Parts: sequence; C-alpha cells; structure tokens
Amino acid sequence: MLKKWNFVIALMVVCNLASAQVVFNSLEDAWRYADLHNVNIRTAHFEISKSVYARKQTAGALLPQVAATGSYTDNINLQTTLIPGELLGGPPGSYKELQFGTQYAYAGGINAQLNLVNLQNWFNLKIAKQTEEINKDSLANTRKAIYQQVATQFYSYLLMEEAARLAVQTALIADSVYQTAENKFKEGGANGGDVDLAKLNLERAQQSQITADYQAIIARNNLKSLLGMSAADSLGILATMNGSLNSVSNGSFSEDPSLRIALLKTEMNLTQVHAANGQFAPTLALVYNAADQRFDQKFEPLSNFSGTAGWLPSQYWSLQLSVPIFTGGSRLFQSRRNKIAYDESVMQYEIAQKQSAINDENIRLNYQKAAAVLSKSEDVMNLSFDNFSHISDRYMEGIAPLDDRLNAFKDYIDYQNQYLNSLSDLLVQLYQVKIRQVNFND
Repeated sequence: MLKKWNFVIALMVVCNLASAQVVFNSLEDAWRYADLHNVNIRTAHFEISKSVYARKQTAGALLPQVAATGSYTDNINLQTTLIPGELLGGPPGSYKELQFGTQYAYAGGINAQLNLVNLQNWFNLKIAKQTEEINKDSLANTRKAIYQQVATQFYSYLLMEEAARLAVQTALIADSVYQTAENKFKEGGANGGDVDLAKLNLERAQQSQITADYQAIIARNNLKSLLGMSAADSLGILATMNGSLNSVSNGSFSEDPSLRIALLKTEMNLTQVHAANGQFAPTLALVYNAADQRFDQKFEPLSNFSGTAGWLPSQYWSLQLSVPIFTGGSRLFQSRRNKIAYDESVMQYEIAQKQSAINDENIRLNYQKAAAVLSKSEDVMNLSFDNFSHISDRYMEGIAPLDDRLNAFKDYIDYQNQYLNSLSDLLVQLYQVKIRQVNFND
C-alpha cells in the first residue's frame, strides 16, 4: 500500500512539473513574481498613484481660481416701493406705490482670485508631498511583509520535500527491520514487544512521509494564493535544499522600510505643527471681476439690444485681507495637539532606531546559531544512523540482540526529527537575513 502511495505522489509531482507554466528556480524568482502579481503589492502601487494626484490637486490651490458666472431672473411681480407723495406733487404725508425695474434681468461675468499670502496652502502642499513619500515607503514595507510570507511557504515546501525524502528512506529501513523482527518472532527468537516496537517505528516513518507529502502540497497552494494564482494554475519549484542553504551572501543590511516610515511620519507631524501655527497668520488675495448685466421687458436673452435695455458692463479688482483675531481658542488647541503628536513621533522614531539595530544584530546571531546547531544535528543524525548500521551488522552476526537494533533505530528516528527541526529553524533565519539584504525602495 505504501509503495502504491509513493508511486501516486511521484506521478502527481512529475505531471505537475511537466505541465508547469510558472517555474521557480530560487526564492528570488518567487519574490520577483510576487512583485508583479501579489494583490497587496499591487494595491500599494494604486495608493501611490492616488497620492500623486492628491499632491497635484493640492498644488492647484496655489494657482489662480477662475470662475464664469451667469444668471437669469424673471421678476413675476416687481417689488413695490412707497415714495413720499410730496416728491410727485402730492399732499404732504401721502405716499405713492411705485414699482421699479424690468421683468427680465440677465447677468454674466468672470471672477478670478489669486491667493498672494496663504500659508495653509503651502503647508498642505508639503504635507501632500510627504504623504506621497510615505506611500512609497509603505509599498516597500508591504513588499517586505509579502516577501516574508512567500519565503515561509517556499521554504516550507523545500523542508517538506526533504522530510519526505528522509521518511521514504526511513520507511524502507523500518519495513526491513519489521520483517526481520516478525520472522524472529515466528521462529521464537523475539517476543511480541519487539515486534510491536518494530511495527511502531514503521508506522511513525509512514506517518511522517504522508504528513510531509500533504504539507508540501499545502505549502505550494499557499504560495499560489500569495502569488495571485488559482488552484488550477500549475506551479513548479525546482529549487534544491542545498542550493537554498548556500544562497545567502555576506552583504550588508539595507535600510528598514518601517524605520524610514517612522522618520517620514515624524517630519510630517512637524509640518502639521507649522501648519497649525500658520493658521494665526493673515491671508491676502487678489480678486478681479468683470461682468455684464442687462434688463428688459421682453424675453430676448440672445438679442444684443432690445428697446432701451442694453448690456451694462462693470469691472473691478480688489485686495482682500483677512486677519484671524478670535476663533474660540480652537486654533491654539489644535497647535498644541499637533506639538504633542510631534514629540510622541520623535520618541517613537528614536526607540525604533535602537530596536532596529538590536533586531539586526539578533538576526545575524540567530542565523549563526541556527547554522551551527544544524551542523551538529546533522552530525548527530548521521552518527545515529552509523550506530544503527553497526548494531545491525552485529545483530546479523548474532552478537547484538534485537532489542539493541530496535532501540538504535528508534533513536535514529528521534535524531532525524531533531535534524528537521534544526533545518526548519535555519530556513527561517536564512530568509530573515536575505530579506534584510533587499533594498525594497529599488
């Protein structure tokens, strides 16, 4: 049954690789694919594009604002005005009811305004530029997070492939040991406990193989999800464990995107402090207006002239000064709030700088530790297998008892699991180092 299962799994892998449309030879290949297809990274690009237009929109406030106006009025009932009768030859104390104006009135013109002094517009533009820069670094931070997730699934797949390889070898040996123990039991040279222990070792090896095979498939599916692929899309991973372990370089660490975001937020908070203080400054605007009006008793809006009513032009320009005097203290409180937010961001940035340096040092140390531990774990596993081989030879010669052989094989399985745990830890530390060497602002 196990051999049939191995054949099915192998056939699935071969068929998958043969029809694969996307093939990764290294973790870097998967990262480059994620840059183009991961939904979070693509969304971050959209946010940058939106911030670019937001900056341009803010810059438009510095340009002259020009508006064309037009109106049409139909005075259905003209307003009545009381005029002293004496002005029209009437008796003193009397009034005449008169209506002034025409039934129809038309107006059209152009109004232009240019803010000569308005600090808020300049500060808003600076904040918009800083927001654009933050969104660019947010993209870098998003790429870093996605790279970590991709690396986790990529190396999980390689780890499960290695675990499956070892499990297959172990299962073959365990099956041989079990057959030997069962034969010995039938011959009366072994007890039932020995057979059960041999069977237990075989079941453990087969269980490890099944788990590794399924976990490899799950890791590949998770990788597809991160890369914007569907379950039906083919994905081939041709990277090897040895090649991946030897792919780390001694390059220096790049700037942490999250640290740069903290710096940019600190700078933007300072700008907001200046903007809040700028609310106390006066504003000065240049205004120009040109208009034409027309009054008529007939509805002839397209006529240049009708009766005695022609188009009456008017023009003016003015300087409009506004000086804030009292607004209930809201501007003062806003300024103080922004100052507190700035002081807080400065503190957080300084702490982030120190923490980032410590984290980088720990990443290096953890990688060195994991590499050293893996080397020892591999040595112990190999020595354990050698010990099992020696005891097996002594058993075949009739020198060592079956118990020694079974216990040595059990120890080998335990040390093999320790090796896989050490390998898993090294792979995690490996991609942490590789990620810190990537310049995400490129």
